[in-house]
Amino acid sequence: MILDSYKSLCLLGVAFALSACAHAPAGAPSATPSGQIVVVATTSTLASLVRAVAGGVADVHALVPIGVSPETYEPTPRDVVALEDAPIVFENGAGLETWMAKLIATSATHAHVVVLSDAVTAANRGESTNRLRATNPHFWLDPNYAELYVTRITQALSAADPAHADAYRANAAAEVDRLEQLDLWTRKRVATIPVQQRAMITFHDAWYYFDRRYGLRDVGAIEPLPGREPSAKDLAALIELARANHVRAVFAEPEFSPRLAKQLADGAGISTVTDLYDDSLGDTPELATYEGMMRHNVATIVQALGS
Repeated sequence: MILDSYKSLCLLGVAFALSACAHAPAGAPSATPSGQIVVVATTSTLASLVRAVAGGVADVHALVPIGVSPETYEPTPRDVVALEDAPIVFENGAGLETWMAKLIATSATHAHVVVLSDAVTAANRGESTNRLRATNPHFWLDPNYAELYVTRITQALSAADPAHADAYRANAAAEVDRLEQLDLWTRKRVATIPVQQRAMITFHDAWYYFDRRYGLRDVGAIEPLPGREPSAKDLAALIELARANHVRAVFAEPEFSPRLAKQLADGAGISTVTDLYDDSLGDTPELATYEGMMRHNVATIVQALGS
């Protein structure tokens, strides 16, 4: 939740942003000195897909820092300024960034907000374990849905910057090819896991679409709601689920404390994996792109479940 004190800071940020951008006509695409348009994505993972399409033609920024969960993020006045400079803002939607609507309302942005999850039809959406939202929003962890995101990104960038539309389309075609190769590689790697060992318990409910695509069982998640720890009863139930489903590892993420994952793993007599990435990229070169992040994740899952 964005606090009232934050709103005051945001108003100061708005005033600064309006002053800094006064040279540009209202609604006109802002540009860097090199002529690049300025584009904002909510998360580093989404920003990676946008950069793949932009190919250096657009200057792409992520609001949520690497290593921070977008589900519990609290925006800063700097985010208000970032929105002022952007003709386009890409968000996932589907309840992931609950803070976005208030951030946009607080700012004076003229940006076109593109909701990437709108590319996924209702028939292909899965229910969320989070009672505050009806849909699981983590579509991008299925590379097939990431392709849909790329198409939507390409359309938005081409409309905002038609002079570079051909470049965006060419970059998108190359990215789709990489995603298709990623999908094929993932299928082959997951196929090496014995069928009876293809079960996952994760820290939060991010992996539903990945598991559904590649034939893994999504047994459960430690965190019942973003930022809320499970009760002792919830944790005990997960331990029983892990035993009943012969789960071999519990998967945590670097932005969260490993304490609960270790507690569950110790109770179920299984191993703990602490370096799965989903809402955020990593801070090393091999984890700096969507494809790099996903290849790391697949290798990590296969090693943990297949050994």
